Amino acid sequence: MQDDIRRILKRLTVAQLKDIAKEYGVDVTDCTNKKSHINTLTASGLTAEQVNETLSKMEAKEFAELSEVHDDLERLADSRADSKDIGGEEGIHIERGIDQALMLRPLFFEVDSATEHAWNKMIMGDFPDALRLNMESRMQVMERVSTFHLYSTALSLRAAETLMREMKDLTGGVSSELKTALAEAKLAFLNGPPKRREQTLEEVERLTAKAIEAFSEKSVEAERELKEMLDEYASFGVRVGGAAEMLEIAATAKSSKDYGQYSLLMTEARRLAENEKKTRMRSFESAFEQVRSAIDAAKEAGVDTKEDEAQFKDARKAFRKSEFKRAMELLAAVEQAADKEHLKKVQEDSDAEEREMKEIIDSMRRAEPDLEEAAMYGMDVQEGLLFVRQARTALDHKDVIGASKYSRRVRKLTKSMEGDLRRMRAERDIVKHMEGAKCGECGKETLYSYPDGRTRCDECGHVFSTTGEDPSEAADSKKKPGMFKNLLGG
Repeated sequence: MQDDIRRILKRLTVAQLKDIAKEYGVDVTDCTNKKSHINTLTASGLTAEQVNETLSKMEAKEFAELSEVHDDLERLADSRADSKDIGGEEGIHIERGIDQALMLRPLFFEVDSATEHAWNKMIMGDFPDALRLNMESRMQVMERVSTFHLYSTALSLRAAETLMREMKDLTGGVSSELKTALAEAKLAFLNGPPKRREQTLEEVERLTAKAIEAFSEKSVEAERELKEMLDEYASFGVRVGGAAEMLEIAATAKSSKDYGQYSLLMTEARRLAENEKKTRMRSFESAFEQVRSAIDAAKEAGVDTKEDEAQFKDARKAFRKSEFKRAMELLAAVEQAADKEHLKKVQEDSDAEEREMKEIIDSMRRAEPDLEEAAMYGMDVQEGLLFVRQARTALDHKDVIGASKYSRRVRKLTKSMEGDLRRMRAERDIVKHMEGAKCGECGKETLYSYPDGRTRCDECGHVFSTTGEDPSEAADSKKKPGMFKNLLGG
């Protein structure tokens, strides 16, 4: 008999074993796994009849809970899905009903146990008990099938709805036909007649399979487009390694039918590629600025830059048409040509290099204090300071052409931030206008004093250090060495 009871107990879950133990007062607090629960219950002397009786009570309780769900939603049973979605209180009730039905997952091994017990009675010649037990097991089957049908319907509805939501990100939505079919199936979920429930469920399953097929086709196209986009981006220097790796992971998720994760990864891969493209576009703009500086520097040196200007415009046109590779090739050719002619002019005139070097040094002396001051106010001047370092490096290597281009970029940047810098100074009451004092460089009455002892001309940008003399004598500073000294030397 212990073998019979053990065989029945093995088919139960731990939760069911605990319920049986509780029903008959068996202490299972020290049991840590299913095997220990079975051993304790078997040793307690429980009979198969007692176990089956408890299981029948548990089934009746489950069925009562299921009936309660039906009663709670019965008033919606005659509703029809005239729209694609079910919202409001009605929708909330249906969703709650589906969730509760999914919790009542039917278990069939109790039926197997009962039929096996009836068969044992049969072969032992106990025909009355065999008839009785067989009748009880048949009733259990009927109840279980009813529960299974409700559970199966709820499972399909929830799976279809989740798939719709997961595929939405890639496809941009699902067909109105499927949305309507799902709404009808949800309402039919509450109806008594099994036939309508089955018909609407079959329609949802058919349309969902169709949607999955469309999703698969769409995903192949989306992957192809994204790969082509990454190849195009890579052709003009965009870093696409991260996006390409994400695309591979997305393909793995799709093969595992994790459509939600697939859609998220595809979206993220595209976003990552677009961000890298924006970074690359900023570098393009920087390249245009650099070539513009090269053309202007060559022109100022006396070079005929008409051809360079024409090619520069062609590069702009190519860039606007997203012909990035051609744009970069044109820019490289223009800069090389402008630099070559500029260098030629400098080499032809021995004084030209000296004049240009002096102009570069003067412009850097005027611009660098502004950048450092702006940095103290929290303004972003990293690019400007980078150009300063690059210009100084070019000067150290006697590369007058490179220094000229970078100094022009520094001047342009400082010019663009003059308004913000004035506002920052005014807000902090940092500078004071020196009434009546004239700049020793440009002669304008635009001198401003700073708390650190500096005096700066807002017109020409020249910076001086005072030694206690009357600032109005700045105009005579060149005649009185030591009275005003350029902060950057010279």
